[in-house]
Amino acid sequence: MYEPVRIRRRLTRRRKWFVFVMMLAAFTGIVVTVLRTMPHPPQAERLSLNELGMLVPDAAQTELIAAMVRSRIAHPNATPGAPPSPEAPPCIAGDTPHPWDAAQRENAVTIVEVGVVLEVPERGQIVALATAIQESKLYNLGYLGSNNDHDSLGLFQQRPSMGWGSEAQVTDPVYAATAFYLALKTVPGWESMAVTVAAQRVQRSAFPYAYAQWESDATVLVQQVKCGTALL
Repeated sequence: MYEPVRIRRRLTRRRKWFVFVMMLAAFTGIVVTVLRTMPHPPQAERLSLNELGMLVPDAAQTELIAAMVRSRIAHPNATPGAPPSPEAPPCIAGDTPHPWDAAQRENAVTIVEVGVVLEVPERGQIVALATAIQESKLYNLGYLGSNNDHDSLGLFQQRPSMGWGSEAQVTDPVYAATAFYLALKTVPGWESMAVTVAAQRVQRSAFPYAYAQWESDATVLVQQVKCGTALL
């Protein structure tokens, strides 16, 4: 007996589409599974309008504190403190990863000095500098016309319409830094937060993780200010 010859059937157009759809569905399922299992940075915690308002310090109180800060900075010897130890090791600060001009460094000095007067720990000073670098590249920015982000002004791009102070106040580096530190102090547990997370809790930026890229520069700048080499 002869065995029957098996003739392969050609795929019809309908079967081709069926096979294509099934392959596409399988591929989509794989992509979705990979995306779901990939590690993602935690989403920035949303605050209510009332909670956000609590973070913004009262402008009148901030002005009073800023006036005190200016006086302390202008007369540093009048501030009581322990004399430096003669056996203290020499102060050594490295170089920043990025170059900063005289105007930027002067503003960095002001931000750190305000933090010192307000007795903000060094980590808070690093948070403040990283924030100012991201927001304004350490320039005291005025109104930039069509390039301006709403009514954001100054080193920290603080908005008068959000209660941070008047235009003149938020473009005053001492006032702006004071306002930032006062807001930072209201954030529970900021000392143990990552720099970019602490900064974001104050700024509420659309780019919450952008501050992290400036942590190294901010850390070195703080050290340079304290070693007296920031303006050299």
